[in-house]
Amino acid sequence: MEKRPLAVVTMAFNEKAMLPLWLRHYERQVGAENCYVLDHGSDDGSTVGIKANLIRLPRTPLDEWERVNTIRDFCASLFIGFKGVLFADTDELVVVDPDVAPSLSQYVAAREIPPILDLFGADVRHVEGEPPIDLQRLISLQRGYVRPLSTLCKATLISKRTDWHIGFHCVVHDHRPKFDDLFLFHLAHCDNDILFERQKKRNSAPPVGIPDSHHAIAPMAFRDHMKSDIAGLVRRRVQLRRGDDLFETTKRIFADAIERKSWAQAADLWQLPDRFVGLF
Repeated sequence: MEKRPLAVVTMAFNEKAMLPLWLRHYERQVGAENCYVLDHGSDDGSTVGIKANLIRLPRTPLDEWERVNTIRDFCASLFIGFKGVLFADTDELVVVDPDVAPSLSQYVAAREIPPILDLFGADVRHVEGEPPIDLQRLISLQRGYVRPLSTLCKATLISKRTDWHIGFHCVVHDHRPKFDDLFLFHLAHCDNDILFERQKKRNSAPPVGIPDSHHAIAPMAFRDHMKSDIAGLVRRRVQLRRGDDLFETTKRIFADAIERKSWAQAADLWQLPDRFVGLF
């Protein structure tokens, strides 16, 4: 019997807002039977009755190195049955360019997979004038702009055991990313009210040993910062397609930043191309 194309893994704690979006998205992309949720002690009912494979872990203080190493080992264990494994946080929805393949599973099934398939990452932002998010509807029907960010260009679709730094923003060994057809859309900042409530949860359980973590910023200060961060930015039409000059330049800048373990972000907001609307 052949291996299945792709498993998708997340780790969650009390994610009533984001986990349903994650499950809805990846059940469509790969099937619920190929989704795995490592539940780090949720007590809000968010993981009760889900269709995905559920692995319950006891609640412990959030140690980012323990977390990344646990996920690394769990993902590696899935290669016994899967061609590839994708790790995505509960606020990260990964899609393949719809001009290339209709789903992640079909994309992986149709090609040889290198040890890492890099994701081009962009932060979905709540711009002035957009109403609050309706979590029952697709996000891409409600939010029109993203801001690409190198730290969201994660190397988390893999076919071999991979050592990541905390946050999964880069790998431990030297690696220059090659961006092709895969895109990560980050939802943590897609709605100012949801951002505020999730930040309160983060404040209550910040990671140990990282005193300057953004998890410790007060919710109102964090929300105000995220709003001011994009105020007045130019809004550009970028097709997120090979050959688009700004897209190609940004990919090179991001690859340089990741290779030297630094970071970079787009100077402007990019309008979500029409072909991605309805995908997440």
